[in-house]
Amino acid sequence: MRNSKKQFFWVAAFLAAGWAGCTKSGSSYTTSPVTYVTVMNEAPYGPAATDVYLNNQLASGTAGIASGAYSTKYGPLQPGLYTIAFKKHGGDSLLSQIAGQQLLDTLGFYTMILYNDANKAVHSTLIHDDFSNISTASANYRFFNLSPDAPNVDFYLNSASTPTFSGRTSADNTSSENLAINDFNKFQSTAASSYNLQVKVSGTDSVLATLNGQSLAGGNVYTIFLTGVANNMKINVLQASY
Repeated sequence: MRNSKKQFFWVAAFLAAGWAGCTKSGSSYTTSPVTYVTVMNEAPYGPAATDVYLNNQLASGTAGIASGAYSTKYGPLQPGLYTIAFKKHGGDSLLSQIAGQQLLDTLGFYTMILYNDANKAVHSTLIHDDFSNISTASANYRFFNLSPDAPNVDFYLNSASTPTFSGRTSADNTSSENLAINDFNKFQSTAASSYNLQVKVSGTDSVLATLNGQSLAGGNVYTIFLTGVANNMKINVLQASY
């Protein structure tokens, strides 16, 4: 597993070129097909911790994911069809199940999210993270509003007069039946630099959360997301790595 402190794009492109699953001629060296998954528990109005079940089995390394916690990198998994369920930690109480069987394909990158909607109900979703069009020179990022208590919000890079994203509602990146066409799950590029990140109540100067001095490096990929509850919101930055 490589550390994506180096440019993530080059690693992903290398894998996509067909390295995984190949066999070196004349030797016993093989690499097994693999898919990559990351998990986010952003349901503050759920239990204190949750477990992830794949095909009715507790997924390795996913026991007791605390509310507000998330994977710091993608973990490898055997490709295949999976039923995906979130249960209360240590019990059999079902919190949410992603409908149907989900194909986690070879060399695919996926994000599982447990979240609350604006009514505080617990839901889950699976996003196929598409790195096919990311820039090798610029920084690549997207923004999620995962705070169930956040009103419509605007997201700013530095002190720009115009927000990068405006009117973002809670969990709006999960609102399409086909998440592949939900633009909020796609990455866009910006100049590699250090940024001050800010989320405001949409159309106002009322600041909900700030994160200063965040480095966004060229060729790397970031998910920037707002979490937390009223009067205690936070901007998080997850750099894609595995």
